[in-house]
Amino acid sequence: MIKNGAIFIADSHANENRPEFLKFLRELKEGRISAPQLFLMGDMFDFLSDFCDYTLKFASEHLELINELSHRMEIYYFEGNHDFNLSKILKNAEVFPIAAQPVKFKTECGQNAAIAHGDIFLPFVSKYALRFLRLKPFLKCMNFIDNLLNFKISKAIFEKLRHKNLTYKILNFKNLAAKRIQNYTDEIVIEGHFHQGDIFEFQNQQYINVPSFACERSYFVVEYDPKIKFALKSARGQDV
Repeated sequence: MIKNGAIFIADSHANENRPEFLKFLRELKEGRISAPQLFLMGDMFDFLSDFCDYTLKFASEHLELINELSHRMEIYYFEGNHDFNLSKILKNAEVFPIAAQPVKFKTECGQNAAIAHGDIFLPFVSKYALRFLRLKPFLKCMNFIDNLLNFKISKAIFEKLRHKNLTYKILNFKNLAAKRIQNYTDEIVIEGHFHQGDIFEFQNQQYINVPSFACERSYFVVEYDPKIKFALKSARGQDV
């Protein structure tokens, strides 16, 4: 059940130069931001896996806070294309790998909601290429080599991602949303991944794309009045 006051946050792409997600988690811990549920919609880190010593060290406080907050609120983590194999790391949160998405929830109004990071329903080659990159033997091997090279591989990946443009608008995004929603039968579809922060109505379906926290420092908060609404909130005024 999606509860009143639930927070949906996506695509913070946390790295050494993007501390906003860490500050957001600290705000939650301190009670300056409150919610009964937290939906982390994937790509919360520029790169994170259970077999990557370099990034696990960087993300240690983030992970500690998520596990601590999971005792106080329901936390759902939808793995993306930048963060995966996290179930053993986030032991107190409910983690959904890409293969398990979309995940079905109910609203308090009785509607069906499908939730996913967004990089699903891909072409055959792309789909299985991404699955290969998530294989534990491959990740273990790369982590072993990375350690031998004093983390040169991880540092190179982070350096490239650090300069990636995350602030962009997709032309005619409504058309893309219309094509994506055809894969769903649910009344509400919630995705991240695309960084657009838009809401569209298509006949009897509603499509919600959660904004990129890395770009806008904003997120959606659920409000029932009486139907479900997704109110855009900014963290900029909260020193995040």
